[in-house]
Amino acid sequence: MTRIRLAVPSVCLTLAVLTLAGCAGGKMHMASARMAEAPAAAQPTPPPLDRSLFARDPQGQLTEDALQKILAAPIELELPARVGVIPVLTAADWRGPSPDYHVPAGVAPFVRKLRGTEPFSLVTETMPIPSGALGMEALREIAVRYRLRYVVLYREVIATKKKANRWAWGYATAVGALFLPGQQHEVYGYIEATMFDVKTGTLMFTTRRAVQGTRRNNVWYQDDKLAALSSKLVGTYAPDLANDLMSDLYRYADAAQLENDRRSRVATGEPTPRITMPPAHEVATDAN
Repeated sequence: MTRIRLAVPSVCLTLAVLTLAGCAGGKMHMASARMAEAPAAAQPTPPPLDRSLFARDPQGQLTEDALQKILAAPIELELPARVGVIPVLTAADWRGPSPDYHVPAGVAPFVRKLRGTEPFSLVTETMPIPSGALGMEALREIAVRYRLRYVVLYREVIATKKKANRWAWGYATAVGALFLPGQQHEVYGYIEATMFDVKTGTLMFTTRRAVQGTRRNNVWYQDDKLAALSSKLVGTYAPDLANDLMSDLYRYADAAQLENDRRSRVATGEPTPRITMPPAHEVATDAN
């Protein structure tokens, strides 16, 4: 009887060990099956750009590896942030801009409209620069001296034209030439603003608005009157350009968030940088 009592627990112990081994083997087999089903090609989401990959020369050359890295990196938008407005001047002739760079007339109303908006903690004007004379990396150095995270490149491209109108028939008399508005002055072109990421050296988007205006004048001091008409036009349309810039900035944030979410779903599910933007408000588009 004693042997039977000893033999029964031994058999039970042996059966229990075999049962546990079988369960473990089943679990290992199931785990191996799940591992085999996992996609082997999944790659983690690349980090956002933390520096500029462009060459530090005016030509702005970019290698193929750097180009692909920029396109593959998720978009990072850090707002509110300090923003500067840099006027970009167009050379008057082949000799380039004169040393006494003038600030375009639309900069002041453009900056006034941007100040106080939620995405920007500070909006400051900066020194104007000649178009094409400096590389993009030089823009970054100017912005860093102001400790700016983003920069808005403001540019005016304006043309003028003058021609005689039907009032010019009065010039046949000496008196009529003194006061008759026989000259038709026309100003046309566009003003534009481009958001520039100082951290990565990439251009975010460009907003452009057409300007056009006419006025009848006499024959005296026509160049001065054309300049005055140009200044008035860009001063009128610059606040509208600021409204367009804010609208495009919110569109850019929405598009960046959608793209980052898509990349997160395609990859392994690791967190991607989220776009932090204040709530959008209705932006007036009517000219002031």
